[in-house]
Amino acid sequence: MGTEPDTSEWVHCNGCLRTTRHEVVASRVVVQPDSEPEDDYVFEWRTTYTLLECRGCGSVTLRRRLVCDYASYDDTEFFPPAVSRRKPQWEAKLSSDLSALLGEIYIALNAGCYRLVVMGARSMVDLLMASTVGAEGTFAARLGRLVDGGFLSAKNRTIVESALDAGHAAVHRAYAPKRDEVGTVLDIVENLLQSVVLEEDAAQLSKKTPQRKRASRSDD
Repeated sequence: MGTEPDTSEWVHCNGCLRTTRHEVVASRVVVQPDSEPEDDYVFEWRTTYTLLECRGCGSVTLRRRLVCDYASYDDTEFFPPAVSRRKPQWEAKLSSDLSALLGEIYIALNAGCYRLVVMGARSMVDLLMASTVGAEGTFAARLGRLVDGGFLSAKNRTIVESALDAGHAAVHRAYAPKRDEVGTVLDIVENLLQSVVLEEDAAQLSKKTPQRKRASRSDD
């Protein structure tokens, strides 16, 4: 008894955040004829739509591949686009401005626009500082106020400054960061954002936690 051929493919999965085996659920081919006016040569643009389901988590991806042998054209797109990093779960606790900007940063990340990501990360810190210690003064002065206000430790200030310098270099020095470098910048900035979120959560937790009663001392 023969076995059926394996129709699965190795494709990046946004649910698993890695390359996994995907089952080919359906596939359709659309052919569009084209021609060169000067020689009446007819050729084809072939678009293949493939619906793929991850065998691990079950998420579904649509792949569109457009090929034209005559024009030596071969391009593949995935819908939704490949995601390499998830937004943090605490993102919903940010202010509407910070949350919207973080969402745009992740759109740029998933599109491979790494310069825009580090520029956005710098803007994110700028917006955070404006909402916590004010918008007056230079970046360095405002970072100092973050440290003075307890939002940032003196040790972590140096780390944040490296992320800010990456954003500045992308704007002014044609710096093109690599994917892993972009990940480091996001780690640094998100750590700063989370510290602010956790501080607010800790304050709320403190209010809800029953305080320890001090033992009373009775006179003999």
